[in-house]
Amino acid sequence: MARSKPLDPEYSSRWVPSDFFRTFCWKEVFPAPQPVELELGAGDGSFLVQYARAHPHINFFAVERLLGRVRKMDRKSHIAGCCNIRLLRVEASYLLNHLIPEASLQAIHLYFPDPWPKKKHHKNRLVNDHFANACHRLLATAGCVYLRTDHGDYFEQMKEVFAHKKGFEQTPTPAKLLAFKTDFEAHFNQRGIETQHACYLKKASSDMP
Repeated sequence: MARSKPLDPEYSSRWVPSDFFRTFCWKEVFPAPQPVELELGAGDGSFLVQYARAHPHINFFAVERLLGRVRKMDRKSHIAGCCNIRLLRVEASYLLNHLIPEASLQAIHLYFPDPWPKKKHHKNRLVNDHFANACHRLLATAGCVYLRTDHGDYFEQMKEVFAHKKGFEQTPTPAKLLAFKTDFEAHFNQRGIETQHACYLKKASSDMP
């Protein structure tokens, strides 16, 4: 299969930092000073573009490891006319550990991450104690982590991780947010496979996760 060609930089939503060893400054990333939400592993951008187009008052930063998916998201963003999206090809763990400014995010979205179903591979799952600590550090007070998966065992692990974090409290996922689905999610919902979802809000006056 031929790879899609990159968009002309004039029309592209892709952003590359001048220094991968320095924390971002959001005013260098987005032209408008608006709240920032992050999507990790944005896939083909089906959720991202829908949600960003419906919320022009929010800036959306999305990361994906695979080049083809980044280019596909870029084209979708351009066609939709979204000026509030920026895309970066980078590993999610590196982004969380080194590039995002502390207490600068309004929300973190993680939808259908690789479940690594074999027990010996569970150590590769993104959602773990370290992930929850990073989310707590990067979210502003009352910011939320939104999680979705179709894998029951992974969902139980997600809930267990955040249940032990005193800096978060579980709260219902807004119905308006759940209305925006990834293509993967819509396809599996049509086959009768339900989405399992959770939302964790960063508490005020909590120094430790």
